[in-house]
Amino acid sequence: MHTNKLLRWAPAILFGLALGVFLILFFRYQRKPEITGMDHLSAGSGDRLEITGRYFGDGIDRSKLYIGPNALTSTGIIEWEDTRILARVPRNDGAVLVKVKTRSGTSHGVVLGDASRFPRVNYGPWFPGAPFVEYAEPPAGGPGTRVTLHGEGFGDRRGGGRIWVNRSDSSSLLGTEEPDLMYYVEAEAIDRWTDGMVRFWIPQGSSTGNIYLQKGGQFSNPVSIELNRNAGTLMTGEGIQWSLRQDVVIDRIGAFPGNSLYLHIPSPQPGAGQGEAVILVTSGEKAPVPLRTDGNLTLYRMDELESGNNMAISRQILVAVNPVRAEIPPESPVSYDPSHPDLIDALIADKWIRPDLVFRTTARVIGNFRDDWSKSRAVYDYVLELLLWDENPPSRVIPDYISTAVADSEGYSFLFVSMVRAAKIPARPVGGIIVLNDGTTRSWWWAEVWMEGVGWIPVDPALGDDGDNILLSGVDGEAADYYFGGLEGRHIAFSRGILPSGSLQPDPELRMPDEKYTLQGVWEEVSGNLVSYNSFWPVPRVTASYSQTK
Repeated sequence: MHTNKLLRWAPAILFGLALGVFLILFFRYQRKPEITGMDHLSAGSGDRLEITGRYFGDGIDRSKLYIGPNALTSTGIIEWEDTRILARVPRNDGAVLVKVKTRSGTSHGVVLGDASRFPRVNYGPWFPGAPFVEYAEPPAGGPGTRVTLHGEGFGDRRGGGRIWVNRSDSSSLLGTEEPDLMYYVEAEAIDRWTDGMVRFWIPQGSSTGNIYLQKGGQFSNPVSIELNRNAGTLMTGEGIQWSLRQDVVIDRIGAFPGNSLYLHIPSPQPGAGQGEAVILVTSGEKAPVPLRTDGNLTLYRMDELESGNNMAISRQILVAVNPVRAEIPPESPVSYDPSHPDLIDALIADKWIRPDLVFRTTARVIGNFRDDWSKSRAVYDYVLELLLWDENPPSRVIPDYISTAVADSEGYSFLFVSMVRAAKIPARPVGGIIVLNDGTTRSWWWAEVWMEGVGWIPVDPALGDDGDNILLSGVDGEAADYYFGGLEGRHIAFSRGILPSGSLQPDPELRMPDEKYTLQGVWEEVSGNLVSYNSFWPVPRVTASYSQTK
């Protein structure tokens, strides 16, 4: 009887055992170590070598690193993580294979040259000692994609190193020709820089073409990358060159000797459709000299202000602005890289933007939408339907915009950004000015949302809702549709997100102008015996403009 029962269950038992063995082998195989990169292509005895990849295990107790025929001992291992190993190269006879072995298997081998036998070559397409790029990975991507350049001679530290990505260069450059940087955009978000590897994120405004690494005054050979547009595009139209006059006036001064006043003055900040600004400072006998410039903030210091005197800083600004229009395919969910430095601050709660206070409302508004573009549009439509324009809203607290249902452009912008961040989509407020049809200017606030593969896309909820009955020329179609992903070339941004301004003194007295057009931590810093004064920061005004072709 028992024998018959065992016979009946034998197939199931054998199947279970076979399945168990298969699963064990499957998962062991799946976690086989993989080497994806090394920071040097050649090294000598005693050199430090960093190996990156995955499934390396917890350390040499259960895993082994081979640089040549023998596994390294604990004295040769500096650091060991599951995705990174830092080791010291042993003495070898010529080129060797680098491998990682764990219980799940052995990785493929990566060739490491012997620097003592094959000294470093002064690579460079036209200058000896110039950096040489072997290849880029991945070879395709879009704005926001993290790319790694492999090669030689990049320098152990970034220093003055720069990465240039093609923007609109359609010429056929030879390997010995330097690029015309007017047609390239600089990658400012750098993740890592070593002598043999540089990792960076592709900047907005890039297109298919060459990438160059610049070290000092020397350029590398070009390496090509394909920019796919599956996530959408941000198109630009014919631009306008604006000439602005920016003034800061200090009067009604009451002071004793031994005083200083620091001013942190913003400049237009480049971004979607807006180029780099050129700043011309009006000279004069008592005109303050700028101490330094950090990003688009210039620091001025006024010393020994005297009672009854007036002081002023006047600057002429030239900036080109193009109309922009986003085309995003519907229902195209694309995940973003949360380690991108531009996106980290665009997802958090801060002094002005409070996603933590609108989670429930946001969840109700976005409903079952899955892609970021549709979620952003749902929030945009909600804000337009909820709010009415009021130049002086009763409260500027994010939840109060929902309860009172009134806001100015700042309220439209900050509520929209707070809700989009609550939906886990990177977004940031934009502060600046708009140029009205009659040429006058006023401070204004709008927003930008991040779409992976495209970059920052402008959204103006206030003008989309006909805020303050402002109608700007260049708007095509309904304002509500146009200003979700489009601007007409009359918005000039002075801050995108929060400008990183900090005080220069331990416990300064900080003051803010009555009407601000940027988000920055510090505007004015009082030092010493400056008893009283009045500051006036008028909105920059247009002094001239002309159309320009792309």
